[in-house]
Amino acid sequence: MKKCLIFIGIVCAIAISAHASESLIKYLPRDSFLIAGADFARWQDNDVYQALERNHQIWSYDEGEDSVAEYIRLLKLDTKKDIDSFAFSKYVNSYGGSGKVYLLNLTRDISQELKQYSSTPYLQMQLYRISPDRDMYAVVIKPAMVAVGNLNEAKMAVDVAREKVPSVPQNATLSTLYTKIPTQAGVWGVSLPLTRRKAADANAKQSTNSMISGFQSYYFYGIPTKTDARTQFFGQTTDEKQASFISSFMIGTLLVVKLKADDTLGEALDQVDVQHTGNNVHVTMVITKEIVDAYYKGKLGL
Repeated sequence: MKKCLIFIGIVCAIAISAHASESLIKYLPRDSFLIAGADFARWQDNDVYQALERNHQIWSYDEGEDSVAEYIRLLKLDTKKDIDSFAFSKYVNSYGGSGKVYLLNLTRDISQELKQYSSTPYLQMQLYRISPDRDMYAVVIKPAMVAVGNLNEAKMAVDVAREKVPSVPQNATLSTLYTKIPTQAGVWGVSLPLTRRKAADANAKQSTNSMISGFQSYYFYGIPTKTDARTQFFGQTTDEKQASFISSFMIGTLLVVKLKADDTLGEALDQVDVQHTGNNVHVTMVITKEIVDAYYKGKLGL
């Protein structure tokens, strides 16, 4: 992740409905340290979402050759019509390594289309290699639900679907955090950040940002209106001193950004509120088109 609370708000708004995603999280592995998702049906009439869609920025948070955007491209999915909801997991597996799996809840069944690719049978499911020269696979978990990832990650999705590996609902801590996500949320995320040592041992691509790594757990969500997205972030640290430090850092960063902002952007940033109580940090923010536009133009200093 990139630094500061503005990015938290941007992620809440554009990257990733909570209880509407229950059909997805039960297919994510129990040993996840980050799960997140989005219900696109809730965003179709939102001005921020429509602007991002026009500029092809909805999936731009996730970059690289094995990004979810690349899987979507290879599967020839229309992001405006074909994807109903989405969830992903970053997890540690039983072998001490890490992985990342994406789940796409689609508006149509693409089982027949996948048969054009070579496949490998696994636990009575077919793992389709959708790129001839890269380790990129897709598997139909059930009609209109597809999991994508590398070969081991696709196998993990099948393991969970076949109940060979426990799923997120069997992780008491993650499940408790997930229940805090309101039903009307259109985007959400829950995390139990790994310690630096555990992340290094598992070769997990986890944020090295000092602010994010300062939390023992956090969750966030965004609720879309017609013109903006009302976002909330809740993080828990080890003690009050750490919470005070992080909240002070956030407020300081916000002040610096506001000094460089024009009046319209400054008014939008005035609605950001950072508070801490004990070892808990709470950030509220309203994401507008102006904030998103400033973010992508590099005007927020991120």
